[in-house]
Amino acid sequence: MTTFACTQEMFDVEKHIAYWREEALDSWKDVIHNIKGARVQISLFSTHLAIEKILKAHVVKKTRKFPPMIHNLVSLARIADLTLTPDQVELLAMLNPLNIETRYPGIARQKPTKKESEALIKRTKVILEWLIEKL
Repeated sequence: MTTFACTQEMFDVEKHIAYWREEALDSWKDVIHNIKGARVQISLFSTHLAIEKILKAHVVKKTRKFPPMIHNLVSLARIADLTLTPDQVELLAMLNPLNIETRYPGIARQKPTKKESEALIKRTKVILEWLIEKL
């Protein structure tokens, strides 16, 4: 794992964008691996994580600073000043609770089935690919 100095004078924007992009792709590999093994909850957590990381790449691109240590996908998209469709905003909002549900089991709504999870993952793949392309 690469570590970065966070002082502005040492901040290498392109290096940070590449780091977050690669981290997003690694998290997406976890999505695929875990859903194949019927590990639905961790797969959904990794889905959120992949989008969070690619959005952090966009935040770095826009702000030229280290991204905030937050997990709200809609907020990260706003900070990155991305122009999203209403469907994309809705999807990010749907993904947000996945960050919490896996960390704190038992406080969330009913867990999605594997079939529902696969449909959500399929939708998420489209926005992930779009966000990578926009970098």
